[in-house]
Amino acid sequence: MEIISTHIHADFDALASMAAAVKLYPKARLLFPGSQERNVREFLQETKFPLRAERLRGFPLEAITRLVLVDVKRGTRIGPLKGVLGRPGMEVHIYDHHPAHPKDIAGSLEVLRDVGATTTILLGLLREQEAAITPQEATLFALGIYEETGFLTFTNTTEADLHAAAFCLSRG
Repeated sequence: MEIISTHIHADFDALASMAAAVKLYPKARLLFPGSQERNVREFLQETKFPLRAERLRGFPLEAITRLVLVDVKRGTRIGPLKGVLGRPGMEVHIYDHHPAHPKDIAGSLEVLRDVGATTTILLGLLREQEAAITPQEATLFALGIYEETGFLTFTNTTEADLHAAAFCLSRG
């Protein structure tokens, strides 16, 4: 079973990255490893965004064969999912924008870029594949980029983040 997950206390970049990743891994199930930030919980409860995430409680972690991690690459930030790392045959795909750290998880596939938001990375991959992006998805992707880059003002904001945000505005 393929799972797409992120860090505990998921923010909008994490949520948007999960929504983008499921377009790259259409058979995958979404699973939060823990809580979400309050604004993310409210967004999921109050909007009709078609994103179904599984609950961790009672989830068959032993059935996971591929773990796709977005916006995280540190084992200490993925809660109980850390327990599936290193199992024989386990594939770990990582999409992240955070600086390298000695305690990072090693993935069988790693897409790591020096940009302001992981959503920017995944949106770039979706655009390369010419994937259809709905106005709702574009709006969520923009939220992820805006929140993670401080509305495009943080010093780690890149030209790629600006282009990704502009693309979202043109679609959302």
